Amino acid sequence: MFRSLIVAAALVAVPSFAFAGKADADACAAKLTGQSKVIYRASVAYAVQGDSLEQAVTKATKPKVQAGRLSENDARRFGREAANCVRLVYRKA
Repeated sequence: MFRSLIVAAALVAVPSFAFAGKADADACAAKLTGQSKVIYRASVAYAVQGDSLEQAVTKATKPKVQAGRLSENDARRFGREAANCVRLVYRKA
């Protein structure tokens, strides 16, 4: 019971500015293609949860590199493209 109250309080305390730029970020992401769009979708979910931009993009790309599905160079390139849109999530209204 007490744990539920703490979780509820934490959700209410999450700054609303984290969602202020989500629409702009999604509009930007509509222009992305392929892996950049896939990385964007995963990264924006982490960003909305409160991770920094770097943490969000790293969490989205690192498993793909470790599994051999993406080279480091491609991960860096696609990650940058996705990050240009994800960064809009952090803008204040």
